[in-house]
Amino acid sequence: MNKFTRAVCLGSALVVSACGGPERVEEEHLAQQEAAFIFPSTATSQGCSFTLNATQVTTAPPSWNITLTRNGGTGCPYTAGQSVVLGTSNGYEPKLEMRGNALGLVPAFVFKGTFSGSSPIRLGLKHVDPATLAVVRDADIQADYPYGQITTGNPSIQTNGTTVNVVGNMSGTINGVSGIHYSATFTNFFTSTTPPNLYAFN
Repeated sequence: MNKFTRAVCLGSALVVSACGGPERVEEEHLAQQEAAFIFPSTATSQGCSFTLNATQVTTAPPSWNITLTRNGGTGCPYTAGQSVVLGTSNGYEPKLEMRGNALGLVPAFVFKGTFSGSSPIRLGLKHVDPATLAVVRDADIQADYPYGQITTGNPSIQTNGTTVNVVGNMSGTINGVSGIHYSATFTNFFTSTTPPNLYAFN
């Protein structure tokens, strides 16, 4: 390779095959497009550790199973390695968060229920029994149909141990009120089915 060709190759934004190397920039770009940016969430309850994760089960179109797994741990009285699928997200990469205390687990995940373009993105929110992995309560959060979308959801268990608050980002309206954020407060989340105090705000 002469000096002129070498200079062109080094100065180019794309390293082409004619320069004696692979098209690395293009390959890296494709790899970034294909990469999954799903971050598992962990929590503890009744002496055991748990992981909320999502596994891609189809690619075209993409879908993910959202799975809760009991990892075990020192002092955990229940069998380690058991899992339960809490939901499936279709055509939308889910976002995961989870909290826990002695009363149970609070997994939260942003997901899309069907591949339909009109299917809303919403928050799956559950109370799961750490001993059986059974869903004790479904408390999903959804903005107003058809344009409302819930795009993030971060649960927290308040200091009294029974109140659960969820805050996150949204678009559209909730109960007819527009906003870019929302808040949902569940009193006695683990022991009742009382609806939350749910509102949108900017």
